[in-house]
Amino acid sequence: MPDSDEVERKIREMLLEMGEDKLLAKFDESIVGLDERDRKISDTMEEIDRLLEKLDDLEDAALDDDEDGSCVR
Repeated sequence: MPDSDEVERKIREMLLEMGEDKLLAKFDESIVGLDERDRKISDTMEEIDRLLEKLDDLEDAALDDDEDGSCVR
C-alpha cells in the first residue's frame, strides 16, 4: 500500500495531466454529487422527523386512553 506522500504525488500528477477544463469538470461533477447526497440526507432527516412526530402522537393518544380508562385489556 502506498504511503500518503506517494498518494499525494500521484494526485498532483493526475491533476497536472488533466488540464484546467477537465479539472473544472471533475469539480463540477463532485459538487453535483455532493448536492445530491445532501438532498438525500435532508429528505431522510425530514422523514425521520415526520415519523418521530407520528410516534409522539401515538404515544400521547395511548396515554390519553390509559388516563380515560378507555383502553381495553
